[in-house]
Formats: sequence, structure tokens, C-alpha cells
Amino acid sequence: MIAAVTSWLSTHQANRFALQQKKNDAAENGAFLAHKAFVKLLQLGNSVFSIEGTIDNQFNNASAEGNEALLPVQKVQEITGLETVFETFETEEIAFLLHGSDAELLGDLLVFEKRVISINEALREYNQRRSELTDILETGIVKADGGSGTVMSAELQGKDAVLVNLRVGALNGMIGTLIERIDRETQDAGVLLDRFSVAAKMEFGDLFPSLRLEASKRK
Repeated sequence: MIAAVTSWLSTHQANRFALQQKKNDAAENGAFLAHKAFVKLLQLGNSVFSIEGTIDNQFNNASAEGNEALLPVQKVQEITGLETVFETFETEEIAFLLHGSDAELLGDLLVFEKRVISINEALREYNQRRSELTDILETGIVKADGGSGTVMSAELQGKDAVLVNLRVGALNGMIGTLIERIDRETQDAGVLLDRFSVAAKMEFGDLFPSLRLEASKRK
């Protein structure tokens, strides 16, 4: 009888240990997946921060050269070297948010992801159209001034002049819309990173580090 009880206690303790170990493993795996999601969110945020910084630099350079009166399309040339291949969120990485106190964050992350990818696609389209405009202007160029080539004067008449005016107007609209979208996303990036960090910390405790990040603001 004593042997039977001892055997049952040993088995019971072993089962409890195995169950606890399984829970620990699940928590560690969940925290690992949350880390992956956080890095992806950070990459999305860094993308819009980099684009914002590059555009700001081009505006600042134009001002430093005394070209404040130039149109935005004249100040913002092709923006290259910022191409990003995004790793999108996986369901298992952010599923823990569904049963947390900030369940809406899951949907907000997916919307933010789509918006940032869309911004990068819009930037590629702007680069292509801006490059096409440069090619057209170069066919009638009479002088280039302004050190970094931000000022271009061309003699174009008739159909070519109309075409350039239409393209300049369209590109001004594109860059204006792009700047407005970037302003919003840089602010949202900081907020979402904070919200995610808090939610993951509440879910996984010490398995997820305390991380607080501030959103940048365009000056």
C-alpha cells in the first residue's frame, strides 16, 4: 500500500512538472514570437522615419542654398537607397493580443503594416515619375544652377511645355500627399511600438523586455 501511494505521488509530481514545463515552453515560444513581431514593427517604423529624414534633408538643403521659393517637386528629387523588403506579421506572432487588454492593437498593426508598404510603393512611383520629368527637362535644358542641381531651367514650348506643367502639378500633389501620410505614420509608429511593448510585457512578463519609444515629429 505504501509503495502504491509512493508510486502515485511520484507519478503525480512528474505529471505536474511536465505540465509546468510545457506551460513554460509555451510562454517562452510566445515571447519569442512577440519579439519577432516587435522587430517587424520596428522595421516598418524605421522605414517611414528614414523617408521622412531624407525628405527633410532635401528641403533643408534647398533652404540652405536660398531656394525656399522652389516648388516641392523641385526640392525633392528621386529618393533611392531606402528600398525595404518587409517581413509581414504572422498570425501566431500577434495572436496573443486577442485575449489582452488592448485587443484592438492587432487590427491596428495590420492596418499600419499595409499603410507603410503603400507609402513605399507610392515613393517608388514618385521616383519613376520624377525621373521621367528630369528626362523631359533635359531635352530643353539651358542651364543648371544651385550646387546640388536642385534648380533646372529649360526652354520648352507648345506641347512639351503643357506636358511638363501637367507633370509638375501631378508630382507636387504626390509629394504633398506623401509628406502628409509620412507625418501620420511616424507618429503612429511610436505609439504602436509603445502599445505593443506594454501588451507583450503584460502577457509574458520578464520574458519580454520593457521598451518605450518616442514618436518623432516633423519640424
